[in-house]
Amino acid sequence: MRPSFLTLGVSLLIASTGIGRAAPTNVLFCIADDASPHFGAYGCTWVKTPNIDRVAAAGIVFENAYTPTAKCAPSRAALLTGRSPWQLEDAANHQSIFPAKFKAFTEALAEAGVHVGSQGKTWGPGTAKNADGSNRTWGFTTSGGESTKPDGAKFREFLAARPAGKPFFFWFGSTNPHRAYTPDSGLSAGKKPSDIEHVPAFWPDNDVVRRDMLDYAVEVETYDAQVGALLAVLEESGEAANTLVIVTSDHGMPFPRVKGHNYEMSNHVPLVVRWPAGVAGVGRRAAEFVNFVDIAPTLLDVFGVAPQKAGMQPLSGTSLGDLFQGKPAHDRSVVILGRERNDVRARPGTEAGLGYPVRGIREGNLLYLHNFAPDRWPCGNVELGLLDTDDGPTKQFIEDAGDGDRFWQFCFGKRPAEELFDLSTDADCVKNLAAEPARHADVERLHARLVERLKAQEDPRILGRGDVFDNYPTSKPANPPQRKKRPKK
Repeated sequence: MRPSFLTLGVSLLIASTGIGRAAPTNVLFCIADDASPHFGAYGCTWVKTPNIDRVAAAGIVFENAYTPTAKCAPSRAALLTGRSPWQLEDAANHQSIFPAKFKAFTEALAEAGVHVGSQGKTWGPGTAKNADGSNRTWGFTTSGGESTKPDGAKFREFLAARPAGKPFFFWFGSTNPHRAYTPDSGLSAGKKPSDIEHVPAFWPDNDVVRRDMLDYAVEVETYDAQVGALLAVLEESGEAANTLVIVTSDHGMPFPRVKGHNYEMSNHVPLVVRWPAGVAGVGRRAAEFVNFVDIAPTLLDVFGVAPQKAGMQPLSGTSLGDLFQGKPAHDRSVVILGRERNDVRARPGTEAGLGYPVRGIREGNLLYLHNFAPDRWPCGNVELGLLDTDDGPTKQFIEDAGDGDRFWQFCFGKRPAEELFDLSTDADCVKNLAAEPARHADVERLHARLVERLKAQEDPRILGRGDVFDNYPTSKPANPPQRKKRPKK
C-alpha cells in the first residue's frame, strides 16, 4: 500500500535588482477574483478583454500558470508568502486565521523602502493579526475599497503620495468576476448564447448554463476595463517603461466543479506580464509550468530583496526572472496542487467542519489527483446545500436534476481515491483513467513524484498528520446559519 498522504536601503533597491535591472523598478499587480483564462490572449472570443490583450501583446503570456489551490484565501496566502498552502498551517484553509509568523512579500517590500499600496481585495476572507494582536496591513501604506467605476482614481492618488525617488508596488484586487451576477446582464450587453464556443463537458449544454456564462463574461470584461483605467494612469505618470505589469486571477471561475476543486479549470489561471525595461522580447508565450508560489520570489527578486534577510520563511517557489529573459534555468516540469477545508461546516465532524483533502500533480498532459477522504462529499454534504459550490443558475439547474443525473455526479458526486486525466484528449477532466491497466505505470510514477515533492515540503497531510487541517479554528462566527437544500421548481 502507498503511504497516506531585512531591511534594505532604498539606495540598494535603485542600484540594481536580482533580475539585472539598473534603474528604479515599479510594479502594478492586478488580480481578478474567480476568473479562468477567458481572455482574448488565451484564444477566448466570447469575452472581450482588449486592455489585457494589449499587455499580452507587449509582454509574455504564461500558458501554464497555476494556483496551488483554487479558493480565494489559501490561494492568496500562497501568492503572498511564496509557500504552498500546506506549508502555511491555518492559512491552508479558507476563512482561516492567518498565522502571524508567515511574512508576506508586500511587508518585506515596505520594510525595504518600497512605496506599497493597494486597492480592493488582498487576502481573505479570514482574520489576519500581527503577533501583538493589531490588525495586519500587509505593508500597504494606502489601501481602500474598490471604486464603483473603473476610473483609476485610487491609483492616481497613490502615485501622487509617493515620496520622491521611491519605487512603488501597487496591488489592485478586483472583486470581479466573483458572484453574485445581475441575471441576464450578458444578454443585456448584446451577447448571445451561441457566442460561446465550448461548454465544459461536466455541465449540460443548455440556455441556462450559457446565459450564466455570459453574465460571468460581463464581469470579466469589467475587470478588463479596470485594468485599462490603471494602465492609462500609469501612462500619464511617465513610469510605464520602468513598471512591471502583472495581470492574473486567484483561481478558476465560480461554477460547479471549478472553483474550490483541483481539476484543470480549477487551478489553471491567466498570467500576463509586461515590462518594457525588464522582459526580453514582446508577444512571447511561455509554456513552462509556473505556480503562484513563484510570484513572491519574483517580486522580491525584481526589487533586490533577499527573502531570508527580510525575515521571511523559506520559499517554495523560484523567481520567474529566467523566463522573463527567455532563458529557462529551473525545473518547471511539474506543478503541485491541493486543497484542504474550503467553506466551513460544509461537512460536520469538527468544530469548523471537515475539509476535502486532495493533493495532485500536473506533468506534461497528465493530471493525477489523490483524494484522501473519498467517503466525504467533495462539495459539502448534500443536505446542507453543497456549500462548497457558489450559488448560481448553473448550480441550481444541476442540483435540481438530482443525483441520478450524470452532470450532478460530475459536479457533486463522491470521487474515487485516485484520478488520472489525459488533458491532450480530455481537457475537461471527465474520463478518469486511473483504474485502466494501461495507465498503471503513469499512476505509480506520478504518485511517487507527488509524494517526493510533498515530503520535501513537510506537508502534514502526506506525513500522516493531516487531521491538523480539519481542527484549525475558523474566522467565521461560532454558529453561522446553514443553507438548506433548495426545493425543486
